[in-house]
Amino acid sequence: MFKLQTCAALTALACSGLVLADGVPKFAGDPVIVTASRIAQPLSKTLADATVITRDEIEESGAQTLQQVLSRQAAVTIASNGGPGTTSSIFMRGTNSNHTVVLVDGMRISSATTGTTAIQNIPLEQIERIEILRGPASSLYGADAIGGVIQIFTRKGEGAPRFNAGLEVGNRGTGKLSAGIDGKTGDTAYSLQLSHAQSDGFSATNPRNQTYYNPDNDGYGNDSYTASVSQTLVPGHDLTLRLYQTFAMNDWDRSSKWTGQDRVKSRLTGKSIESKNQFSDVWTSMLRFSETQDKLEDFYNGNFDVRADLYQTTQEEWFWQNDLNTSVGKIILGISHGVQKIESSDVYSETKRSQNAGFVTYQFDQGAHLFQASLRRDHDNQFGRKATGKLDYGYKFADGWMARVGYGAAYKAPTFNDLYYPYSGNPSLKPEDSKNTELSLQYRKGRQGFSATIFQNKINQLINWAPAAPGSEIWVPKNVDRATIRGLTLEGATMVAGVDLGANLTLLDARDDGTGHRLERRPRQSANFTASKELGKWTLGAEQQIVSRRYDDPENTESKSLHGYGVTNAFANYRFAKSWTATARVDNLFDREYETAYGYNTGGLGAFIGVRYSQ
Repeated sequence: MFKLQTCAALTALACSGLVLADGVPKFAGDPVIVTASRIAQPLSKTLADATVITRDEIEESGAQTLQQVLSRQAAVTIASNGGPGTTSSIFMRGTNSNHTVVLVDGMRISSATTGTTAIQNIPLEQIERIEILRGPASSLYGADAIGGVIQIFTRKGEGAPRFNAGLEVGNRGTGKLSAGIDGKTGDTAYSLQLSHAQSDGFSATNPRNQTYYNPDNDGYGNDSYTASVSQTLVPGHDLTLRLYQTFAMNDWDRSSKWTGQDRVKSRLTGKSIESKNQFSDVWTSMLRFSETQDKLEDFYNGNFDVRADLYQTTQEEWFWQNDLNTSVGKIILGISHGVQKIESSDVYSETKRSQNAGFVTYQFDQGAHLFQASLRRDHDNQFGRKATGKLDYGYKFADGWMARVGYGAAYKAPTFNDLYYPYSGNPSLKPEDSKNTELSLQYRKGRQGFSATIFQNKINQLINWAPAAPGSEIWVPKNVDRATIRGLTLEGATMVAGVDLGANLTLLDARDDGTGHRLERRPRQSANFTASKELGKWTLGAEQQIVSRRYDDPENTESKSLHGYGVTNAFANYRFAKSWTATARVDNLFDREYETAYGYNTGGLGAFIGVRYSQ
């Protein structure tokens, strides 16, 4: 349970106006969000715990990776197995790392064998905006959205043609180079962005990792591009093509000490064609076909000419959404058909599955009352049918103030590893399911903002390892666990003497119902504080992240606990010409030693300088 003294202290801090309403350093007007309902709406009218992170905020902070940006947000914990390019996991609202759906321009790019997305290989240089939706979202996005959804939007073309470029260098042989153009000419909008990143890295593991410790440095490289072109055929009717691809390589420590270097090559690919048609003032339709691929190859012991492992997921989806703007509210109707296929160096008994789904969402906004209801029905040829729903109600009881209550159901589909991995798969597995309840109070006016959200999520049929039969020495995945997650998040923003101040704080009690143990890698308390100020052509800022002690294993073994830590980062920007900005950032200013995963390093102090051109 939460300590009364801690709750009181956090509540007092929140009410002082020093907490961050969106989980972002600045409160610029009223951002628009799409992910919370599948249609664009003001964030102030969104009946969900949501955050919007803009391109300007990413650039101002000087953040190096997507993981850094996400780790600053309320109720989001990131764990990484070492330095740049190593596996990173998202724990949103205390749920498992495969309970968060990650989308890129509406496309799901993930591994169907592990159930996670390789966020470590998505470069910030390609991102225009990030939207975070916390809480159950299967009624909108289907399987796996128990903890929430993170949607990444790449850059798109609008206005006059504009060029951008960036160069950055840092310690440990770090270098970044990016360039791009976007704009709109006549009825054609376009964008092309290119980026390259490399680093000599540092040793991913430390001596606490008795299995894989190797003291050598683990380097990283990434080349990526995004491209889009949108043609207005006639007013209200647009056809859009999007392409996305990253090629990444990183050294890692898998083999025993001194046996040689190990390497991973990975590729994320996405492509879609989309037709958006406004047939009348009432009816807008969007039809999209997308194909994504997650490919990973392992090479061991310095033998980079012979591939040891291959895991590749290809996903295809047809998606049709219809938005109806009626006199009694907004109605959103949609259907989808998807296919997942895997290719692997291991032999799976099944390598393909398909899903069909239909959903409906209703929104009502009248005076002080806001209401949203969504219902979805999924059918998977492997585990059958699953229905999910969500209800949200908001009441605006004063200028800028809204109280909100919500209830939702979500589920996670078993992965191919769970079902069919050689020698251990269990094809009789059922989906995990959850029931979430939350209450929220929020205030938003001008540059001031505040929100407090209390939530409880009960998850059943959790998949974990158990004996295949009583007394058996063979273990397989089974639906054997239950968990209860309770939490409180406080967020807000204000300006004092021209300084933008912000913070977000999260209290979390995430436990296995059967053992009473805390779920691994979930801190009971975490907080992020930010401050930035403009001084003429300068912008100066600092960040403070505080994370409490955690366990790294389900048994809560003391010897495998992760100590709490506090990390300070600083950044500066100097606009020395109309379109030119010099940038600097220092990560882990006081060179603190800490781990986000047991036996894996985080690198210590990092310093980076660069220059950015934005026309």
